[in-house]
Amino acid sequence: MPDTLPHVTTTCSDRPFRVLLTSPLTSRPGGVARYLSVLRPHLGNDVQYFPIGSHRDGEGVGTSVMRVIRDSYRFGKTLREGDYDLVHLNPSIGSKALLRDGVLLLVAKARGKRVVAFAHGWDEACVKVLLRHLSGLFRLVYGRADAFIVLGSEFKSRLRTLGYQGDVFIHGAPVEDELFDYFERRPARTFERSTGRKFNILFLARVEKEKGIYEALDAYQILKRQHTCVSLTVAGSGSQLDSAIEYARARQLTDVSFLGAVDGAGKYRTFGEADAYLFPSHSEGLPLSVLEAMASGLPVVTTAVGGLRDFFQDGRMGFMSESRDPDRLVSSLSQLICDSSLSSQISKFNYTYAREHFRAASIAAGLAGVYRFLLRSAH
Repeated sequence: MPDTLPHVTTTCSDRPFRVLLTSPLTSRPGGVARYLSVLRPHLGNDVQYFPIGSHRDGEGVGTSVMRVIRDSYRFGKTLREGDYDLVHLNPSIGSKALLRDGVLLLVAKARGKRVVAFAHGWDEACVKVLLRHLSGLFRLVYGRADAFIVLGSEFKSRLRTLGYQGDVFIHGAPVEDELFDYFERRPARTFERSTGRKFNILFLARVEKEKGIYEALDAYQILKRQHTCVSLTVAGSGSQLDSAIEYARARQLTDVSFLGAVDGAGKYRTFGEADAYLFPSHSEGLPLSVLEAMASGLPVVTTAVGGLRDFFQDGRMGFMSESRDPDRLVSSLSQLICDSSLSSQISKFNYTYAREHFRAASIAAGLAGVYRFLLRSAH
C-alpha cells in the first residue's frame, strides 16, 4: 500500500477527468477551509468545489440535522446531474464530520463513484470511542473509500488500527504564493541586542487552550524575567481570546500585544515583524501556521504534533519537543535570543525548505497524482 503520493505525470494523452470535492465555506475559520482555499487556484476547472457544513458558529442540533439532510440531497443531485469520475471528501475524524461524510460516501458509492477521503483532523476522544465500540461500523462505511489521504505517518497508523485496509497516502500542506512573494522581496530580519529592538516572539493561531496559548503565556512570563529584550505578539481570534488577555493582565505581563485575527497583508506584516514563532499546540494534523512561519523565514519552537514529526529537523528548523513544559520552551527560545548566528542560519534554511516543499502548485500536483492513480487503478 502506498505511503506517499504517487509520482504521476499528467500528459495531454491522459483522459480528462472530473472531481467533485467537498469543502467548508472558505469564509469560515479553520484549517480545512484555509487548506482548500489555497489549493483552489492550482487545481483547475476539472475539480469542482461543493460547499457543505455550517454557515455560522453556535448552530443548534435541529439546524445541524436539517443542514446535513439538505447537503446530502444537494450532493446526490449534483452527482446525478454531473459527469464526475471521482469524489474527494474532506472529513475530520470527529463525530459530526464522520456522520455527515459517511452519508456522502455511501451516496457516492451507490452511484458507482471512486472516493478518496482526506482526513484533516483527529479528535482523540472520537478515536477512542471508535476503537472501543464502533470500529466495525467505521470499517463498514469508511472501508468502502478507495483511498485515504492523511497529513502524517502517525495518522496512517491510526487508520490501520481502526481497520482500514485500503491505500493511504501521506500528503503535505500548501502555503499561499503571496506569502512567498512578500518575503522574497524583503531582507532577512536579524536581531542584535545593541540596537535596542525587542526580540519579538509570535503566537499566530486560533486562541484556544488546545493550541497552547496558556503555555505560551507562561513561557513568556519566565522568559521576560531572564531577557528584558523580548516581546510577545498574539495574533488570532478564538473562544479564549478574552480569557488570554485577562490571563496576561493578571500576571502583569509587559510588552504583550493581542492583535486579534489577521489575514492577507496584515498577516504577512505580522510574520515579518517577528523573530521567532512559538506554537506549543496539544494536537494537530499538519499546522499551516508552522509552515507559514517557515516560509516567512522564522525559527520555530513547537511541540511534536501530527505531521510535523515526519519532516521537522530539531536544531536546524528551530526546536521541537514532546513536552509543553514552559521551562523547556524558555530554554529553546533563549538559544535563539542569545545566538543571532544560529537564528540567522535557521531563518535561511526554513525559507529555502518551505519554498522547495510547501508551494501550493506542488501540493496540488501531488493531489492530482492521487486522482490519476485512483482512476487508472479502476480500469
